Amino acid sequence: MPDAADLAAADARHVIHGFSPFGDRTPGPIFQSGRGITLTDVEGQDWLDACAGQANVALGYGRTDIADVIADALKELTFGTHFYQRRSHVGASRLAERLAQITPPGLDQFVYMLGGSDAVETAIKIARFSNAAAGRPEKMHIIGRWNSYHGVTYAGSSMTGDPAMWRNIGPRLEGFSHIDQPETDSVGAARLLEDEILRVGADRVAAFMAEPISTPNGIVVPPADYWAQIREICDRYDILLISDEVLTGFGRSGKMFAVENWDLRPDILTMSKAITAGFFPLAVVAISGELREKLSASNDPFVHGVTAGGHPAACAAALATLDIYEREDVLANSNVAGKYLSTKLDALADTYPVLDKSSVRGIGMMHAVDLIADVDPAYGAALHAEFLNQRVFVRTYRANQTIGLLPSLTMTTEDIDAVTARMAAALEATSSQAGN
Repeated sequence: MPDAADLAAADARHVIHGFSPFGDRTPGPIFQSGRGITLTDVEGQDWLDACAGQANVALGYGRTDIADVIADALKELTFGTHFYQRRSHVGASRLAERLAQITPPGLDQFVYMLGGSDAVETAIKIARFSNAAAGRPEKMHIIGRWNSYHGVTYAGSSMTGDPAMWRNIGPRLEGFSHIDQPETDSVGAARLLEDEILRVGADRVAAFMAEPISTPNGIVVPPADYWAQIREICDRYDILLISDEVLTGFGRSGKMFAVENWDLRPDILTMSKAITAGFFPLAVVAISGELREKLSASNDPFVHGVTAGGHPAACAAALATLDIYEREDVLANSNVAGKYLSTKLDALADTYPVLDKSSVRGIGMMHAVDLIADVDPAYGAALHAEFLNQRVFVRTYRANQTIGLLPSLTMTTEDIDAVTARMAAALEATSSQAGN
């Protein structure tokens, strides 16, 4: 076993951790192996991951069947690219054909990228390019939503509805604005989009980008009629609808793509994370055939791409992942296990009144529960620190007032019992600080 102290010291000396202050060298867990939802650190301790890594380890850790496919692909072809000389490779062609069978109807034209952030960047460029191709170079504005997340590139950060993403990096890009997320009043929430279109000017707005179910706002599933109203508004004003499915795609919501929960067909759809079950970086941007025809009105090249986008190993991993989805009926498990997880969160709220039982919510394998409104604001931070002491990873939203879970889609009832038992231990250990 590696020397834990030496590894921690090396990490503190050299590694800069994302979403942390540059000066924070506090040691965290260093992992050496994983199986299912269990991670083992270099000190031999087991941790339970109810976040599926970054919501990408959809099939759990340690799937040697996918690892073997990746190894075979790398032995066959070290590298493949998709720009210059219109090159491609076998895996990319096969994956495109496979994706065309499962994406929402009509979204069967694909751009290969590397991660969610550059998929968002690609979608923004395509939306703007389409208007340039149509002779409308002024129609470039993109509307998003507050409390959203669309990545860390400059355009993605500007699109993200969180001012924390804009601090200390100079001015954010122009041409972006935001509206509020839907809560319960879907008609009012949808009308906010129309109001913003009219404020900016319909002749200047290229697209509306949003996650079908946003996590930064606390995993609030939108009302049933919200997306139909959004689609109608976009169509009325000739605005593209971009669905950012980087997190929700590939079964997270219980459907292959979350837009299917509302029979919604966007014009552009981004995907990443679970497409390879976390085994290899890959992102794909899907667009409709109609949109590609509009883009084709310009003879200018689409000067865009990344070196490792659609790597042969990534495409092999994605194909193997989709095989497992079919073979093991992963979507069905996402729904069944998700319902069981919801009942366990209800039970936790029954036992620990600091949890607001009425707030338990979710769909598929994305769930959340809020702390009660009158709890000491400092309690949330203490509780989330105790989750780490109990060695269970959960998500924190809304300034530590919301607990989120985005576990692997193959989670068993035994796994859920184990996770909620550690959550209960954290709630018990902090009960004296809850003030009730």
